[in-house]
Parts: sequence; structure tokens; C-alpha cells
Amino acid sequence: MRKFLLFFAALFFLYFPAFSEIITSEKFNYSIDFPEGYQIEDMEEDETSVIFKNKYLAAHALIRIWESGKFKSSDEALKNTLDRLKAKSEYSQATWRRQKCTIASFESPLLLPEEAAQGWGACIPLPQKKGYLTILSYSPKKTYEALAQVLISLLDSVLIDAGSFREPGLITSAFYPRNKAKKISLAIGSHKIPSQIDSIDAEASQFVIDREFAIFSFYASNKLPETFDAWLRFYRLLARDSMERVKKVSFDIYTALKDECEKKDKENPEAALAQILLNWSQDFKYERKSSTADKADIESIPAILEGGSSDCDGRSLLLMCILKNCSVDSCMFISAQYSHALLGVYFPDKQGQTIKVDDGLAGKEYLVGETTAKGLTLGLMPASMADRKHWMAVELP
Repeated sequence: MRKFLLFFAALFFLYFPAFSEIITSEKFNYSIDFPEGYQIEDMEEDETSVIFKNKYLAAHALIRIWESGKFKSSDEALKNTLDRLKAKSEYSQATWRRQKCTIASFESPLLLPEEAAQGWGACIPLPQKKGYLTILSYSPKKTYEALAQVLISLLDSVLIDAGSFREPGLITSAFYPRNKAKKISLAIGSHKIPSQIDSIDAEASQFVIDREFAIFSFYASNKLPETFDAWLRFYRLLARDSMERVKKVSFDIYTALKDECEKKDKENPEAALAQILLNWSQDFKYERKSSTADKADIESIPAILEGGSSDCDGRSLLLMCILKNCSVDSCMFISAQYSHALLGVYFPDKQGQTIKVDDGLAGKEYLVGETTAKGLTLGLMPASMADRKHWMAVELP
């Protein structure tokens, strides 16, 4: 047993591949959207301590649940955890999910058997007073610089309730706190719709894009079996980061277009909304952001709303986020074979070409939306891209 396990009682050995699925503790109601390749290495029977290791990288994670009443704050719980590990730490506080959370960068001589560890830690109060979730994400000190983005991404992928699936993660929120409103104007059909985003949104979203693309590139460049899963996670985390950033925009669009949508389709005004937004996106300026392999060529959603250029995946992601904020069941489809992306919307009463998404039951057939070819309506897609097996769905819970 590693030396640090003495602080956390005896663990029994488990081996469980995490891969692309979001790992969830039903007992403590938290989830983590791990980077690909993390596996459970040790775990206490009561799930209060879990150790993960990445099978490709020298990256580790330790989760420790402290029961309610043991500590008075997240700050106290994280400091106690790191003190037990004789860590040198620097702490900061952040508010996330309306809870006071604590973040730390640290070095510890006890986390790894024969070398010092360096990484990041966080402590988050769990809902319903179930205690404190403390999570450490670390690597050997000598490889920390190369793995820092992976370690931070893991912490940013913690989810503690339904709402946290649709807003920026703890680390991004701490690094890029809300600043001030920035007015924007949207021209959708005959409507000029005033709205706003935060002045920090574009910069914060670009931070997530750059970080997650660097992680995805590791899997792609090494042609690992989890490359497609890593690609889906890349877009999933971008969607999660963008949802709350465009919440006000979504509400303003819905309010401005509500009457027109009801006139166009009294039985299903949401379908009319999706069509109006699809036509809107088809008029955007088309441009790939980057032509080099080391940079993501997707523009951030806030930057697109500010008038920036866009391509198929940026547009599909934008519409997916707006529609989901308007309670329209939507997703995004991506294809490596076709180097393309499509919007997906679930309107079972509407006719058109669809792509099936398996939901574990019967599955759902989502109407496709082509965002870059002008004039195409929902349910139409290029014949050259019609082979369904080449499409993968990006979804948010």
C-alpha cells in the first residue's frame, strides 16, 4: 500500500475502465466527465475514497468524501486533506453552483510511492448536505508541466447536480469570474434583437477550447482507440461551457420570435423556431479559424455571437445550446468521414431525414439541420453525407 493510504484507511483493489462514460457515484450524487483512459485503481467499499490512474499518462486522481459535520467549510476540508499529505499548497476561493468552494495548487511527497507529486486540488460542498467532495488531480512533479492541462481538465469536469451539466466548470469559473455585461445585437430574419453576454465569455471559452483541444490532440496524434470518444468529449465540454453563457441570449431570442413562431406553426412553434435559427446560421460568414493541426479551428460561441466567423461545428454547437436553453430537445452530429457537423432536433411529428441516437431504450430519430448550405430546411442533408454510420451524436444530459 502507498504511504498516503495510511491516512485514508485500507482500500481494496478494483480495476474498472472509465473510457468515454461519465463516471457517477449514485451514493454521493457527483459525476466526473474524465479525460479518456482513467481507470479506478483502488476504492474504499463505502466509496469515500477512490484512486484513479490514466493508463496512457502519468496522471492520477484521488477523491475523498468527508461526511457532513466533520468540517465547517470547503477550505477547512481541503486544507486538512493536503496537510495529511504534507503538501505545500497555495489556496484560493471561488463560488460555484452557489457554493463556496476552495482550489489549491500543491506539491506532496506522499501521493506517489517514490517521487514527489504536483497538481491541483478542489473541495466542493455536496448538495443536500452530503458532505464535501475533495478531489486531487496530480502527476509526478517532473511531468507536471506537460500534463497540467489534463489535470486541470479533470477538475473542471466535476459535476454535482443537474445544473452543473450546463454551466462552466469550477476551474474555468475561478480563473475567469464574471465581469460585466457586454451588449450585442442579433439580426435574425426581420428582427433586430438586443441581448448581452459577459465581457469575459469569449476569453473564457477560448481557454476551454485550447485546453480541451490539446488533450484531444494527444489521443488523435497517437491514434489511440479512444480517439473518437475524446473527440466527443471535446465538443461535450464546449457545449457545457457555452450553455450558461448563452442563456440570456436564448431567452431574448425566444421572446422576440415567439409570436412569429406561433403564426408559422401553431401546433409546433418550437419547430418553427429551429427553422428560423437554422436559416439565420446559414447566413453567417464562413471561415475556419485555424489551418494548423495544433490549434482548434472552431470559434467560441460568444465570439460567433459578437460577429465572428464560423463553420459547421461552431454553428451547430451554437444552435444546439440556444435550442436546449429554449427546452427544445437538440444535439449535434459530427463526422470524421465527412469532416462536417450537423444540428439535430427531435420533432417526432415532422418529416425529413433523421439520424438515430440510442438513448438506451428505443432510441430517438433527430431531424438533421445543415447550417452551412443556404436554403436547406430541417430534415435535408447532402446526399454525399447520408451514410448514418459515419455520424456521432454530441449530447448533454
